[in-house]
Amino acid sequence: MEFENAELSRARICLIGNSKLSKMVHSLIPEFQAAADISIIDNIFSDALLSARHLVEQGNVDIFVSAGANAYYLKNTLPVPVVALKIRQSDLISAVLKARAISHKILILLHEDQAVEWELLSHLPGVEIVQKSYVTADDANNIFHSLRQQGFGAVVGSSYICDLAEQAGIPYVMIYSRASCRLLLRRAINLAGEYKRERQQQAFADFLLANTGTATLVTNREERVIAFNDQARELLANLYRGRRIDKLLDKRFLDTDDTVAEGILLNDRLCRVSKRAFDVGEERVGHVYSIKAAPVSRVEEGRDPVELVFRSRRMHEATRLLSVYGATPGSVLLRGETGSGKELAAREVHRASVNRDGPFVAINCAAIPSELFEAELFGYADGAFTHARSGGKSGLLEAANNGTFFMDEINSLPMPQQAKLLRVLQDREVRPVGSRKSVALNVKFVAACNHDLMEEVRAGRFREDLYYRLNVFTVQLPSLRERPEDIEPLTRYFIRRLSARYQMDIEEDALCEALLPVFLHYGWPGNVRQLENLLERLMVSSSMYDNLTEFAAAIRHLAPELFDGGPGGATDQGHLRQKEQEEILRVLEQFNGNRSQAAEYLGISQTTLWRRLKELEKRKQQGG
Repeated sequence: MEFENAELSRARICLIGNSKLSKMVHSLIPEFQAAADISIIDNIFSDALLSARHLVEQGNVDIFVSAGANAYYLKNTLPVPVVALKIRQSDLISAVLKARAISHKILILLHEDQAVEWELLSHLPGVEIVQKSYVTADDANNIFHSLRQQGFGAVVGSSYICDLAEQAGIPYVMIYSRASCRLLLRRAINLAGEYKRERQQQAFADFLLANTGTATLVTNREERVIAFNDQARELLANLYRGRRIDKLLDKRFLDTDDTVAEGILLNDRLCRVSKRAFDVGEERVGHVYSIKAAPVSRVEEGRDPVELVFRSRRMHEATRLLSVYGATPGSVLLRGETGSGKELAAREVHRASVNRDGPFVAINCAAIPSELFEAELFGYADGAFTHARSGGKSGLLEAANNGTFFMDEINSLPMPQQAKLLRVLQDREVRPVGSRKSVALNVKFVAACNHDLMEEVRAGRFREDLYYRLNVFTVQLPSLRERPEDIEPLTRYFIRRLSARYQMDIEEDALCEALLPVFLHYGWPGNVRQLENLLERLMVSSSMYDNLTEFAAAIRHLAPELFDGGPGGATDQGHLRQKEQEEILRVLEQFNGNRSQAAEYLGISQTTLWRRLKELEKRKQQGG
């Protein structure tokens, strides 16, 4: 299939060259006027790469041509084909003979990527040749100037090396010839046409897939993905071209060419997957996978209101403080372990505040790169920095105006960003990056930490003045092991939510009867978040068993962490931390060191996992 478009016959070629090579190619442009639009950018190394990327972003080039170091850099970093000027044997011999007419002592200096046959040169009489190669511009300069004292009468090399020789007053011969440059442009024109056709055919295939009603992906004979649509991307995590299908679906799909599988769980949705072979003539070229997903539950997780669920006196006291402190204009600091419900507590503060009708904006301070902190929180004006969005961008603080701004894991904020945040809290205004005007803020500030901030202040990791700005009203959220009476209402609450999400018909009382005796004897290092994640795993797994009796017997296998840690008493914190660290190491081993999967399994954030591992490393160093 080819699109017979007239523009396919005309190539847009750009030479990234230097000095003498650029002039040589420029002299050839009139010969190719009927077949190509040829432009020239006279730059080297990093500047050449920046210029090339700019052309690609504008869509004004089909193919690049270059030579030596430039070609090496461009080929390894650009998404558009790059054709390198090859040094022919005839060019090498011709250049050396010209140099021999100048001097019997010759330096040949080429980029290491320019492969040439040196053997013939050894047979040339009456000449002394030194051959060297370079990688970078600095490398070329250093080699050239270190060898100048050896008294070379002539230099053979690329355009860049010839420039160095010219500056040093040494005769030179450029190794590239007009004939080689002419062949380079012809080859580029042919390859540009092929590349255009491939792109248009790929675009047409993508268009057909995008307009298919079901999730579809196509693999080649090696079962590597070559095309897919947006519906497939939604169902399959880490889907990209070149990925093997057994990394996305059960490896048993590799065993047959045509099959249909029911009840496959993809992205929390039950799916029907069909696989069909795709042949051209009698040759097998690939397979087509079609995926039909079960309808999404009407109660979407993003819209389903989540609430604080409790029965304990400690949580009653904490929520009363959230309501009282929320009604004040001062900042509220929430303290509690990871997974103890700090964001839900922050939403309670928001609901109690005078800004309850405004937006609630939450950020995780550990997740914002320090170099993007100002742009994300304060926003930026038009043209504030390179690649800034046209018209500027409002920051998260401005987005929270007349509402609540919640900063989770405030203790992980680097010191320079702490100073900037302090200024916002003091002045109650924010100035976007690159702007001369400030924006007044009417914001209820809520911060959360999973460390003792006063200890962080003493250790020099947290500003004392910022601590006192945040610590106007403090609420301590108890861990789940400190309020075991809340485990049952939380378990029942999550069973109902998960049943709706997965459209499962679960006997709540019978399931609680099987789970609660085990849950009540566990330490819950990941707190409520871990409880929810663990319940999700257990409930989905329960569908594999015929009855709850069989499921109850399998709990030890499905959730071994519930049994490895012992009773998990609420008073022995040192024992609990030791058990928690043992559990983390066991889960890390289970997932072959993958911290992202381990954190998800444990129901804790990756930041918390990293912190626990640092604590464990410190204990080992101390011999503890």
